[in-house]
Formats: sequence, C-alpha cells, structure tokens
Amino acid sequence: LTVRKKGFLDTAIGPITMPPKGNPPPQTKTIPYAYPTTITGKVGTPAGQAVTQYDGASGRSVPSSEDAEVRASTDPAAKAAVAADGSFTLSVKHPGSFTLSVDYPAGRDYKAGAPQAVGTTAAAYIKDIPLSYGYTTTLSGQVSDNPSGSTYINRNGLPVIIEVEGREVDRTTSRTIGGILGSYRITFDHPGSFRASASFEGRTGQYSPVRHTGAASGGNIILRPS
Repeated sequence: LTVRKKGFLDTAIGPITMPPKGNPPPQTKTIPYAYPTTITGKVGTPAGQAVTQYDGASGRSVPSSEDAEVRASTDPAAKAAVAADGSFTLSVKHPGSFTLSVDYPAGRDYKAGAPQAVGTTAAAYIKDIPLSYGYTTTLSGQVSDNPSGSTYINRNGLPVIIEVEGREVDRTTSRTIGGILGSYRITFDHPGSFRASASFEGRTGQYSPVRHTGAASGGNIILRPS
C-alpha cells in the first residue's frame, strides 16, 4: 500500500492484515496422570499354571510365556516383556484406575483374555493375568455301566464331570438324547487336552484324548470296577 501526502515522498507500508472472523480455535491442555505405579505379576493359565504350546515336531508341550507382552490402557505404547516363568514388570502412569491386557499370538493352545481392571494409587502393585483356553469343543457320548464285566447298561442321571488342567471346569448329567439312554452333550473350553469322567456305585470311567483341538468330539464312558 502506498500513501501519498502533499509535500512528502511516497511512503510504502506493508500489507495490512485484518483479524480473522469468528472465535479463536480452542486450546487443549494435557494434564499428566497423577499416579505412577510399578506392576509386577505373572501371566499364566486359568488354573495358575505355566503357559505352554504343543509342539508337533517333538510331540510335547513347551513353555511359551515369552511370546506374550503386557500393556496398560493409559499408555498402550509402553509394554513389558514376559519372562519364561511368566513374570513381568510394567511401569504405569494413570489417574487411579486402568486395565492391563496381554498380547499373545492367535491360534495357540491359550489366547488372550479380557483386560484386567486395576484400581490403585500405590507405588507398587501385584497383578497376575490369566490367559484363556484356546479351543472350544462340544463333547458327546454315552455313559455305559459294566458291573459284571460282560453286560453293558446305559445309565441316565449320572454326573459327567469335565476337568481341564486338573480342576473341574464344567459338568452335565447323562440322560436320554435322541432316544438313546445314558447320553450326554457338553460344550467347554480347553487347551487341547481334557478329561470327562463319571462314576456309579464304586465303578468309574473316563474319556481323555491325548490331543484334541476340534469343535466336536465323541467320547463314550464305560464304568468299570475301580
């Protein structure tokens, strides 16, 4: 812009900028989390055992805790490696509550479970994190009694107990299904191995496959004298 006044040389002035219309953009202030906490614990199975993965080449289960990582909801970029024995240490900044989650490879005997809630303002906290079982199977079959060693009798009304990692996880009762006495059907989660058992008047029986990862399985249980 050039301004002319009588008796003076032309004077050049820089561009004139008009103020923007409307309200100024809002400003966001970040307030740091109030509490730093060091979390220690172990990543294990639902039964509190060491996490393993079946190795087809060797035909056995091998430790696999080191394949996992632990993260906190308040800082997903911060992660803690898990040692061979399942232990981990993670430093977390938070507002007094947060969740812990585990990253673990898919398609394994175990899988990551739901995030674990933590509420604390302490500088140190202990939290164990269980993985979930990797497979779901519907097991069905018949419960047959063999009291004399030669005669088989299908039995209704007997509890069929499902055990995984040495503890009971579910149960059902033998009944008539599709017109067949002594039948049972039950759906449960497991890591590739389980045991179904029943008993009656001192006779017991079980079905326990060496390895099963399918969606369905047939397992007849024959009761014999203990």
